[in-house]
Amino acid sequence: MDSKDIDRQLNDMWKKVSGHDYVPDSSPLPPDIRQADRDTMRFLRDNYTKAETEWRSLLDAKDAQIRDLTAQLEEIRAHLGEIKQHYQEAREKAINEEMTAALHLEESGKLIETQKKNHARDVALLKELLERSKVEMVNLQGRIDALRKERDEWRGKFDAQSVEKADLADAKAGLSAKLGDSKEAVEKTLAELLAERKNRRDDQAKMKDLEARIKDLSAQLETTRTNWDAERTQWRELWDRERSVWESHRQEFAVWEERLRAEREAWTLKMREQEAKGVQNVAGLADMLKETTQWSEKVTQILKLYALKGVELPSVFVSAGPDSNFQKARKGVIRAAAVGLAGLLLMSGAAWQIYSWRAKVHYKLLSSAPLELPNPSGLAVTKDGVWLADWNRGLSLKDAKDLATLRVLPVPAGETLRPGALTASDGGLWTLDMAQLRYARQNFSDGRVTGSAKTPGPAPQGAAWDGYNLWAFDAASGLLYKYGLDPEAGAASTYRLEGLRSLSCMQWFNGELWTLDGKNVLRRYALKDGVFRKVSSQEFGGKASAFWADGNTLWTVEKAGELAGGYELKRYSLKLYK
Repeated sequence: MDSKDIDRQLNDMWKKVSGHDYVPDSSPLPPDIRQADRDTMRFLRDNYTKAETEWRSLLDAKDAQIRDLTAQLEEIRAHLGEIKQHYQEAREKAINEEMTAALHLEESGKLIETQKKNHARDVALLKELLERSKVEMVNLQGRIDALRKERDEWRGKFDAQSVEKADLADAKAGLSAKLGDSKEAVEKTLAELLAERKNRRDDQAKMKDLEARIKDLSAQLETTRTNWDAERTQWRELWDRERSVWESHRQEFAVWEERLRAEREAWTLKMREQEAKGVQNVAGLADMLKETTQWSEKVTQILKLYALKGVELPSVFVSAGPDSNFQKARKGVIRAAAVGLAGLLLMSGAAWQIYSWRAKVHYKLLSSAPLELPNPSGLAVTKDGVWLADWNRGLSLKDAKDLATLRVLPVPAGETLRPGALTASDGGLWTLDMAQLRYARQNFSDGRVTGSAKTPGPAPQGAAWDGYNLWAFDAASGLLYKYGLDPEAGAASTYRLEGLRSLSCMQWFNGELWTLDGKNVLRRYALKDGVFRKVSSQEFGGKASAFWADGNTLWTVEKAGELAGGYELKRYSLKLYK
């Protein structure tokens, strides 16, 4: 039943109940009411009971319908939510498809541009071939026209002979011989025409063969051009490398010359200072001798004066020496001074030993693990793990806890990269490429080269990153080079490190430059006022080829032993005193 019908019936029922036929009072009837009135009242009561029953049933039906409508409304809301979710997903999918279509459209545009260029090149080549073919076709057409003209002439002659045969029937016998000759000439002409057609077909076949040969020659020419460009590029790179080596040698000779000039000037200045000091000492000694001589002459004159006048000199001037008490006191003072000086020397030596011990790096072996790399050349530790560089295998990442191999980054395709040192920065791993004498910045994920900088000299060693700049060392000049914020622009400044001539590895740690040289000596330098000053120097225990300090841990790559061979990755506990 519809809701409108239910409302209408309820309204009708309420009208009946609240109308004139409704008698709500059920009090006892007065005695003067007749029996008919009683029957009427009973009938009205029965009607009221029936109407009330129908009204209640209608109300129950209305409530049930309201519950059904509420359930339907909840289902519609849930369905609407699902529709909204599907719409959102469809919208995201449409946006992704539009972005993908845009990317595909851009790639298609690039491909179409490339195809247009190739098509233009092919069209130019085909135009050239077409012009050549046109010239040859014109020549062949001229020959064909000449043959056709000759054929038409023979046809005219044949027609004339036929007309003469019709007109001159009497001269048939004489003309038969001519006709036979003419037939033979026509047959010969036709044979030549067929031979010419055959030659034309052969020429066309030769043209196709020549076109194929032209294509092959074009491909060979393109291959030769590509090989020549590659070889020219290699020669250019070789020339640039040789020129950089010559420039490095020139710089090295200039540095040596400047160093020798500075040493010669310093030696000359030192000799002049020593000569001046010697002259001053001689002048002082001469003045002292002169004063001593004058004083002796004065004392001699005074003694002569006292001797001539017969005056007795005091015992202080004529005594043979000090008394015994004075000698004892002097010996006691000398002994006490000697004891105090010895104690002071001992205390200063102990203080120097303590200072020297605290200034050094203190480390203790925690663990050691063999490496499967045949020739490791670099070590760096990041939040991802331990990075190792090998001369032949490229870069590999190992877990810092169990040293399991997490990732291997081989040499990028199409490049020759021989890592000689390794350091980590925010933008990637800086690798010293000894094959091309450059510092290459490689990506952490796939090892792709994202940037490079030329080495400052012909014998580069080590690589270090201080958080902002790249540092390099060159054994030929013995100088430390600092690159600017743009390493590709080259080195910005140079520094000299005391006592360092060759380098195995270096790293910036706690604001200091740590170096390990070829003699296995570990040094620390501090940069103050543009000059590197040595903080500490000590012999390292094992034969390490690379190291990396990280917090309270020191990682090293060392040889396993002369008998066993191979390399080991060792981890030390690190302790420093400020």
